Amino acid sequence: MSVETKKDIITQQNQVLEQDFKVELYASCTVGNGILRADEQMIEDAKKQLAESEIYPHFFIPASGSGSRMFKFLFQWLEDGVETKEIKRFFRELPNFPFYNELNENASDRKSLVEEIVANYSSIPKGLIPFHQYEDEVRTAFQEHLVQAKDFFGENVKVHFTIQKDFENAIRNNIGEQNNVSFSFQNDETDAYCFDANGEIVKENGEYLRRPAGHGALLENLNTLDADVVLIKNIDNVQRFSKSSPSGHAWKLAMGIVLNFKKELKLLSADYSFKKLQELNKRYQFLSKEDELNFCEDDLARIISQPTRVCGMVKNEGEPGGGPFWIKDKDGISKQIIEKAQIKDAENQQEIVQKSSHFNPVFIVASKTNVLGETLDITKFRDDAKYFVVKKTHKGKEIFYRELPGLWNGSMNYWNTIFLELPSD
Repeated sequence: MSVETKKDIITQQNQVLEQDFKVELYASCTVGNGILRADEQMIEDAKKQLAESEIYPHFFIPASGSGSRMFKFLFQWLEDGVETKEIKRFFRELPNFPFYNELNENASDRKSLVEEIVANYSSIPKGLIPFHQYEDEVRTAFQEHLVQAKDFFGENVKVHFTIQKDFENAIRNNIGEQNNVSFSFQNDETDAYCFDANGEIVKENGEYLRRPAGHGALLENLNTLDADVVLIKNIDNVQRFSKSSPSGHAWKLAMGIVLNFKKELKLLSADYSFKKLQELNKRYQFLSKEDELNFCEDDLARIISQPTRVCGMVKNEGEPGGGPFWIKDKDGISKQIIEKAQIKDAENQQEIVQKSSHFNPVFIVASKTNVLGETLDITKFRDDAKYFVVKKTHKGKEIFYRELPGLWNGSMNYWNTIFLELPSD
């Protein structure tokens, strides 16, 4: 075992044992206090800036996840036969699913149908499952993303998917010949070591048991992508084509805001005054009130050297949970996207959660350059302390492992961050 491997194992073991990854919420972000609601002037300014720029966006879509969790309730039904409301609704709606016509017509009973469904789809990437039914075709999420990207930005738009290497050929066959599409794979060297309930490392067949370290491992993929303005969304966050127009407008608005913010920040750096900083922060709400009050020119040098992101936030109409929050840590008070698993159970923390009004649908326009247009190494803007500890069952036993800081969570900790309210449609 190399010195580096031993050091990595000890670090991860300590993280799993300590489980000191949870954050301290300071307040929820709301409209006017961390979440921007674009007025007509801002929308017009964004349109104008985007029209004048020569920016060609590059979609970045994590798509390696399998469909297993989507079918969990079907596996449960096969095991215990309990007719839950979810199961009853599933069978009632089954003919409306896009994959229905692919099922074996000779399946004699409901059990056979479900066994076929989970056999066909539970272990393949979600993006390959028939997703949208049209009159003359069925589209997977991979296909739908490509159709909509071209509709929003024309034939020259580029789309990058992070995928499981084993399914590359199947995905290429699904989407056909596409000159504007590229793929990458999660680096398996980032895989996490697994530990048992006593914190001892788990071995299997003489080898250390390892698991993928979460979407935070994709920071490397994003870093090497040859693009400045990158549009990040999940593989299953894609509407039917007839309902996609609002998304196209929202992407363009967020892009224009990113460009305008960087332009105004550059002007501020050339002619700094505290009053101008306050005006900029009033428009974009990227600094906490505390950071604004204590701001100095040293801080200006820092923020003009950071990457920038605009994150779409949608009004929460369900249970409050993860989303946009002000948090307090060793660096002061900053604005972050926080997952529910990172939030402590303490009463004062749960009170803040209950006051949260918006959630993060993973709708991010990221600019990987500073205000001078210089490309940055975005791996340097991650907070390694904001990792996750995951508990899973492996062969009947509990295992624990550390996931890297989430791609849009701790991996983007030290970015200039603007939260933009988006309509739910």
